[in-house]
Amino acid sequence: MRSRPTYTEEFKQDAVRLLISSDRTLTDVAESIGVSYWALREWYKKSEMAKKPKKAKAALKAKPPGDETAEQKLERLERENASLRKENDTLRMDREILKKAAAFFVKESE
Repeated sequence: MRSRPTYTEEFKQDAVRLLISSDRTLTDVAESIGVSYWALREWYKKSEMAKKPKKAKAALKAKPPGDETAEQKLERLERENASLRKENDTLRMDREILKKAAAFFVKESE
């Protein structure tokens, strides 16, 4: 019988923070940090369920119109830049969580 992995509270909090700070789905975040969907869902429900803001992804994926003014183009590019910065932050946080998880599993295997 396979034993269930145990995670530190810090790891759980980092995982929930990553989920909340990104536009990614729960499944995507769980896969990226190597935990089950159900574990991350439970951690999220216990800590932050009432605080998660709704986000509209459709506005970010809309194609720019061909006849946009310079002001509209600037606005669109600023939105894209903000979105890319947020994605970059999310990826950095993913990397940090994965480093912690790898260190944790190395300790567990010793």
